[in-house]
Amino acid sequence: MQQYKKDFIEFLVRSKVLKFGDFILKSGRKCPYFLNFGDVHSGGAIAELGKYYAQCLNGLSLDYNVLFGPAYKGIPISVATSIALFKEFGGDVDYSYNRKEAKDHGEGGLLVGAKINADSRVVILDDVMTAGTALRESLTLLSTVGDPHVVAVLIACDRMEKGHGDKSAVSEVKEDFGIDVYSIVNLDEVTSYLHGLELDGEVVLDDEKLARITEYRKEFGV
Repeated sequence: MQQYKKDFIEFLVRSKVLKFGDFILKSGRKCPYFLNFGDVHSGGAIAELGKYYAQCLNGLSLDYNVLFGPAYKGIPISVATSIALFKEFGGDVDYSYNRKEAKDHGEGGLLVGAKINADSRVVILDDVMTAGTALRESLTLLSTVGDPHVVAVLIACDRMEKGHGDKSAVSEVKEDFGIDVYSIVNLDEVTSYLHGLELDGEVVLDDEKLARITEYRKEFGV
């Protein structure tokens, strides 16, 4: 595993983005772990998060000129990533994000930031994907506002779960829309790296927690 991936996984723990317990997901599934990127709320933390997205993007052979961050958590991610791409790699890339409701005064519209049109080559940035519902909403929105070419989707962590059927949410997006979904890390990488790892004097992922995740994945994993 590349070093930046290991650093990113430790960042998820240190920032308390990754938690273990009992959580109800947007999909309605009861899950023994949760990734809450809303807990990234300091300047240093969001700068670090943007750096990991930028490092992953820099390693992909993608032709894009706009980063799109779906409201709400995708907004700071897209901004932080565009800054990191500029500072770390010298790439000056536009960003855009949507409002939840269209503005009927001032500049108006649903989008803020870069103007998106049919010539735009967009990478959608978001936090996680479970069933893929939120991503489908973003794709529908973009198709009605500018109808750009969506080059790819980049998320922080692929939970490696079923979508609306028996295939993974990632596979369904590829099949339905012809769009590749990339992730900085996936769940296998997270669990294999954290199992038995001690941070700040405490084992992050012990046998019991791993067993609960394994049971959950028997029902929902792919």
